[in-house]
Amino acid sequence: MPIKKTSFSDPLLGIDIVSELITKACRTIRENCVDGKYTGAQKDSTGSWLIPLSSLPSIAQARYWIRNASNDECLVNADSLRKLSEEQEEDLWSSFEESSEKLKQKAYRDAEACLAWQIMKSEGKHFQDALIEIEKEYGIKSTAIYEKFKIVKDYEPKHWPALLIGKWRGENAKRVEWPLEAWGKFIKEMSSPGRKVKAAWDRTKQEADKQRWGKIPSYDTAKSQWNDLEDDLKAALRGELKILKAKSPTAIRKYDQPLHEIWSMDGKKADVIVIDRKGKYGQKNKKHRLWLYAYMESRSRFLLGYALGVSLTSDLLRDAFLHALKTTDRIIPREVQPDSGMEGAAKEITGGAPWRRRGKVKDDEIMGLFPFLGIEIRWVSLAHGQAKPIERFFGTLSGRLETLPEFRGAFCGNSTETRPEEWDDDKAVPVELFERFLDEEISSYNQRPHQGDNMDNRTPLQVYTELMQQPGYIAKRISEAQLRVCTYSSVAITIRRNATFTILGASYWSEGTAKLAPGKGYYARYNPRNLSDTVYVYKGNKLKCEATKKEMTSFNDKAAAKEITQARSKYVKSKKQAAKALQELSGTESRAFLKKLAEENIPENVEQKSVEALPKPKVIEIVKSEMDIPGKKTVEELEHEEIKKEAEKIRKEQSRGLVDSYKNRAITKSKGA
Repeated sequence: MPIKKTSFSDPLLGIDIVSELITKACRTIRENCVDGKYTGAQKDSTGSWLIPLSSLPSIAQARYWIRNASNDECLVNADSLRKLSEEQEEDLWSSFEESSEKLKQKAYRDAEACLAWQIMKSEGKHFQDALIEIEKEYGIKSTAIYEKFKIVKDYEPKHWPALLIGKWRGENAKRVEWPLEAWGKFIKEMSSPGRKVKAAWDRTKQEADKQRWGKIPSYDTAKSQWNDLEDDLKAALRGELKILKAKSPTAIRKYDQPLHEIWSMDGKKADVIVIDRKGKYGQKNKKHRLWLYAYMESRSRFLLGYALGVSLTSDLLRDAFLHALKTTDRIIPREVQPDSGMEGAAKEITGGAPWRRRGKVKDDEIMGLFPFLGIEIRWVSLAHGQAKPIERFFGTLSGRLETLPEFRGAFCGNSTETRPEEWDDDKAVPVELFERFLDEEISSYNQRPHQGDNMDNRTPLQVYTELMQQPGYIAKRISEAQLRVCTYSSVAITIRRNATFTILGASYWSEGTAKLAPGKGYYARYNPRNLSDTVYVYKGNKLKCEATKKEMTSFNDKAAAKEITQARSKYVKSKKQAAKALQELSGTESRAFLKKLAEENIPENVEQKSVEALPKPKVIEIVKSEMDIPGKKTVEELEHEEIKKEAEKIRKEQSRGLVDSYKNRAITKSKGA
């Protein structure tokens, strides 16, 4: 509906206001008043010029009414415009105030352009000429003016800037309300991540027609109402918890714990393609994206040890831990913080410790690496990188190592979106080159000043050294025998009726396994790099026996068959002798026999070099393990201990028998008397 000019109060404006409206100097405006260029201009009692608004250009008039109008005196059809309630006006202008200053200024200019166009037409100017003048002044083309005026034409001009900001969708008294069932259906449809409003609305409309819920609002209204919902609420409906988590309060951690109190541990897949020419990580000439697993001392941020591998497994985790033990000269933490990855939850690493997916800890369960050393396990929160200081190290490493010029073409990014165009699988770098730069970067990281809490621009090495040399500091240190156990993998085994068990296809047997009751409930510790090494069989914390690998022999190998026959004969003979000795045990002979059996011993032989660069603790705490450690006692000693127990049992029974005999004789004599 076009707006027509009518009689209204024609404000008299001072020179300073006119100067702002038409952007001319006050001196020029005063001269124009004298020359009679402003119709109706007059002086007041003080001699100041007063200029009627109607004598100014249409654009200046529009600018005045948009910025100063509190009513609609300038419009004849004001009564036909849509009136807004106080609540609606407050909602409209609150949306306007939430916008940026740049958008507000643009909205005012657009509103001025729309009103100036209408004023020009009401003054009799051809609409095309008016549009040309509007485009020259505001840079808005005719099609844009039509669209903008379509938005505001039914409302009072004082609201035009807020309407043109584009955030308020309007309130129509005749708006169709959602049936309760239809609204619930629409919200359910929109709760799926990535769901489009159009698809959700279409399906809701179909269901509403089918169930006869009634008429539902239009698609535009539905879209507007969905957009008006809080972003946090929409994120919660769609299960996008990461968005909510990022906005939620975050704990600010203070790093004031003692040295080696907590080790942070985690793994990351390198974003560089490497080629393994020598087969160090498997098949020769194979291309990989290697996994890096590392341990960091949380207080000093010193990176203690790491390991590389083609997959994220418990073996990689253990190798990195052994590297850290080598760096610290067998000093261990009091607490580790693994995440919920399966490599850390493997029983050979954390067996014997509670875990959210493992359930109750069984008595005969495998004792993992950390429980064996008495290290407390504190599982970090799911998908919560802030709980692990090592995550920040991985971010630094990615920016400094993986984007090196030497890795151009081999750097593949962590997703298809971040993958460089120059990436080419054929440009894979040698493993040795990647390892060298990784060593250099980790060494540089440990000797680079840090700005974190309690670091005070010192390097991790400096902080580590200072804390290690503090008076009264006590470090936990394991023995070489305990270190040897750490190098072994663990696996649950089943003792068969023929006293054998299998690990990775290899069969094992010993005289010790022949004594064990067949069945499950046992686990073995073995050297993952050499299955021919001695294997140790445990049940719970107790070392039951050792076992060796049974080598396969040729079907027609008589020498091997003869050797096996002799071994079997020797085994049977030794058992007969042990049984006979057990039966003949008495007094001094039993003690001498047991002493003779206990004379043999296998010395410890574990060698582990330490890193000389790090300072040594002045006071150490010996780590006591509840689990038996291989090497302290031989299989023969264990067998002799069992014989000794049996002998002691027989001796007690014999002694008890003699006492009972004396008692019976005494009772008989008393009755005879």
